[in-house]
Order: sequence, then C-alpha cells, then structure tokens
Amino acid sequence: MKGLLSKVEYIVIGLLALIFLMWTASKCNAHKEEAQSAEAIESREDSLAQAANQKPTETLQPIAQQPTQQPAATPSSPGTYQPINGEPATTTSTTPAAGTQPAQTQPVETTAPKETAGLSKLYVTIDKLKVRKTPGLKGELLGELKLFDEVYYMNEVTDSSYVVNLGTEKANEPYVKIKTKRGTVGWVYGAGVHYVKKKRSGVLE
Repeated sequence: MKGLLSKVEYIVIGLLALIFLMWTASKCNAHKEEAQSAEAIESREDSLAQAANQKPTETLQPIAQQPTQQPAATPSSPGTYQPINGEPATTTSTTPAAGTQPAQTQPVETTAPKETAGLSKLYVTIDKLKVRKTPGLKGELLGELKLFDEVYYMNEVTDSSYVVNLGTEKANEPYVKIKTKRGTVGWVYGAGVHYVKKKRSGVLE
C-alpha cells in the first residue's frame, strides 16, 4: 500500500510539473508576441517620422480659378454671331466708317513661361486669332495669335456658345480662356484653338 501511494504521489507531482512547464511556455510565448508587436509598432513609428522629415522634391502651386464671365451680347467684329439661347443674330458691317482707321493690334509674343505646368497645350487654328481681356466681342483686345502658335488651356469656358460665320462654314463654340507662352492670359473664340496642330477649314482669308 505504501508503495502504491508513492507511485500515485510521483504521478501527481509529474502532472503538476508538466502543467507548470506548459504554463511557463505559454507565458513565454505571450511575452514574445507582445515584444514582437511592440517592436513592429516602434519600427512603423520610426518610418513615419523619417517620411515626415523628408522634404518634397517638387511643389505644384494651385492655379487660381477665376469665375466664368458671360460674353458680351453685342458683337464688335465682322461676321454673324448668334447665341444658342435663342436671341436674334446680329450682323455687323465689315467696312470701317469713312475717315476712321482700323484698330491696330499687336501680335501676342509666345515664349515658354514657367507657370504652365499641368496645363493642356492647344494650337491656334486660325491666323490672326484675337485675344481679349474678357470673353465676348466687346472685351478689350490684347493682341493677335498667329497660325499654329502654342497656347495653354486654363480650364475655363463661357457658359454660352456662339454661332460664328467663318467664311465658308459656321462654327458653334464658346469662348476659351488661354495663356500664351509669354504669360498673357485672355479669352479666344473656341473654334480658333484645337488640341491637334491643324488649320481650321472653312475660314475666309
């Protein structure tokens, strides 16, 4: 009986020791996982701190958006202009009044500016295309563009489109805001510019 009890005691002690070892191993694994998680969090924070300290290599300045202006109701250059909104067409004479001299316009020079990054490039499709300070035929004349001059689209157009008799065909386009290579900002008739470098057909020269 005494020998039997001794064996039972040994078995109990062995079970207790095994349970203790298993508990110790689980604790060690838990501590190890916590240590790995803390190390990963610390490494991530270091990476974010390094990224925040790095300065950007290039900064793009936002382009100030100007409100779209309505075109003038009364045209001041030759041709027939008819708004889409149903207003009657207005026809102006191509012959200047007696004793008056036609307005002299200066060509708009085009040299590449630094402020055109991110703007779409357009090509002039009508020779002597007029550039105005404000959209519409009453806008102050800033100059003229030559055929195939490069300009940059400022992402603004007028709300209204106009039917314009170009000579042998009619165009129905809004006014488009552009910037020349020299940096002049103004408005041109939409039929006078295009993404493809080509001459506009139907223009009376």
